[in-house]
Amino acid sequence: MRKQQGFSLLVVMAMGIVAATVVLMFLKIVPVYSEYYAVKETLDAMAQTPGKTEDELRRDFANRAAVQDIVSLRAGDLVIVSSPTIIGVGARYSREVPLRDHVKLVFDFEYQAGAPVLKDAK
Repeated sequence: MRKQQGFSLLVVMAMGIVAATVVLMFLKIVPVYSEYYAVKETLDAMAQTPGKTEDELRRDFANRAAVQDIVSLRAGDLVIVSSPTIIGVGARYSREVPLRDHVKLVFDFEYQAGAPVLKDAK
């Protein structure tokens, strides 16, 4: 008679719980980073259009944010330096992702495009 091999029911259930937790975390974190890349793409595109005023740039960001579903950052939160030849656009923001009752993940993002506009926060 051969010895039985394999996983017990408890081990299979524990592995299922771990796998479900990893998948849930992945599904909660991916939208945060996709929004960051949308912000990054938007700021890069804005920095490529010199000659716009600060108000025009903020309006442009608000329009792009509505299309790309950027909810963590508003046009008023941008740091903008605009002149006829140079544009600098930057943003520093946080995003919280709730996990359970009193547990949440906090992501801090910072990005600038064009001329340097953000000062080091110390």
